[in-house]
Amino acid sequence: MRSRSSYLTASVLSVLTAGAAASVSLATDAVAPASVPPGAAAAAPERMEEVVVEGRHEGPRMWIVRSGDHTLWILGTISPLPKKMVWQPDAVEEALKQTQEVVPAWPSYGIGANPITALRVYIAWRHLQKPPDKLPLRESLPAPLYARVEALRIRYAPHDNKIEQMRPMLAARELLTRVLDAAGLALHNQVQQEVLGLAARHGVRVHQDKLRIDDPVDVLKDVGATPLAGEVACLDAVVTLLETDLGNMQARANAWALGDVGALRQIPHADDRTACIAAVSTSDRVRKLIAAAQDDWLIAVTDSLTRNRGTLAVQSMDRLLGEHGTLATLRARGYRVEGP
Repeated sequence: MRSRSSYLTASVLSVLTAGAAASVSLATDAVAPASVPPGAAAAAPERMEEVVVEGRHEGPRMWIVRSGDHTLWILGTISPLPKKMVWQPDAVEEALKQTQEVVPAWPSYGIGANPITALRVYIAWRHLQKPPDKLPLRESLPAPLYARVEALRIRYAPHDNKIEQMRPMLAARELLTRVLDAAGLALHNQVQQEVLGLAARHGVRVHQDKLRIDDPVDVLKDVGATPLAGEVACLDAVVTLLETDLGNMQARANAWALGDVGALRQIPHADDRTACIAAVSTSDRVRKLIAAAQDDWLIAVTDSLTRNRGTLAVQSMDRLLGEHGTLATLRARGYRVEGP
């Protein structure tokens, strides 16, 4: 039961903090028309070429944030990345020699160790898997959107029929994973896990902030009560991303592997997350949980920068860059920020 609870917590928080697209924020060129007539799903077009970035790559240089003689190194990550890429973390290992603490991109999540709570959470999670009113996806979606979903499924996952029995926002994640895999991309970002492994080998402590979910069953019930219209909007946003932005996702993944931050700044960026986050944010409890998950990292790094001579942090490029990004916030607070 413990492992199922951990899986549930990670899965739900993935939906809450990053939407059904799980932090994917990379862009692309068109692979299908924006609107597909209902009968169009019958003919599956040829597959898109996989992105191939083989060999060992260091990724982009790290940003350096200074406060007096205290230094914070920030490794910016993206998702998805090329499946066949092997990351070469030489610069990270060098920074770890001067580091006392590592701050992950997101806090860990805890629901307590009470076995009754774990059982109730598992039951609520199983209930959340069921589509609204137990309707198949075909009957939950407008016909034009269902045709677009089917066109992508037939093109990239012709043998995956389980999407039909999923609720729309979970079908969005399944479809996203399948399409990215076919395009040579991996949705799950392994870079942070490798950084944490390196920290352990170097004897560097990891900042152990844990976002405690005091009412996990109620959180799941709130998510399960998401209006169908919100879930449909989330799925529509993910489908549009996959129809229009897959090529740029591949380009951004390639740019990250090659360390080309200039390209990462310039490649168009499509955000599918707004609709998905709005869909699950209908309760005050869920909104507060999302805000806490997003705010904890900045609190953690500024605290670590004060306490340690050297700190290494990991964070998504999407949260780092831009006029309202975390790097701009750190500059506004008087820190010296240098970077690629």
